[in-house]
Amino acid sequence: MHVSDELSEKYGSIFTIYLGSEQVVVLCGHEILKEALISLGEEFSGRGSMPLFEKHAKETGIVFSRGERWKQLRRFALTNMRNFGMGKKSIEERIQEEIRFVVEGLRNTHGQPFDPTLFLTLAVSNVICSIIFGDRFDYEDKKFVTLINLIEENGKLQCSPWKRYVQVFILFFSFILGEG
Repeated sequence: MHVSDELSEKYGSIFTIYLGSEQVVVLCGHEILKEALISLGEEFSGRGSMPLFEKHAKETGIVFSRGERWKQLRRFALTNMRNFGMGKKSIEERIQEEIRFVVEGLRNTHGQPFDPTLFLTLAVSNVICSIIFGDRFDYEDKKFVTLINLIEENGKLQCSPWKRYVQVFILFFSFILGEG
């Protein structure tokens, strides 16, 4: 049993915890998540604070902006992605096309054991690239593999407990220097 399951048994399907001085609302369970993300999507569309990035990004771009600015940027990006071909070929067709490359790649292992993590990540990334750019990359493309590895490493760093410490220090020094 996860800690969140234990807490939800004690406090209910919605409860608040504090990570240092930061308030975090926890939603537990399929039904409550469905209600929050679908029925109350507008109310739950906000994003938490990420001081580590906000210091440098200044709330620019789709990833770091919020509110009305985020909606405008998202609308702009979707419009332009459609102009580049997103939606002209169904996602199902793109997935089926990539599955053919996955099957070919599996055949190339000649029945030998292998870690499928990178292989499957490349396949999913290729579906996304196909939607956005209208084309896919070869699994042997060194630049593509390097980019995907860097994105994976960045994701691991985002989940690292050290990130929280860095954010606390950034907030602390911003407060001390009068920038926060």
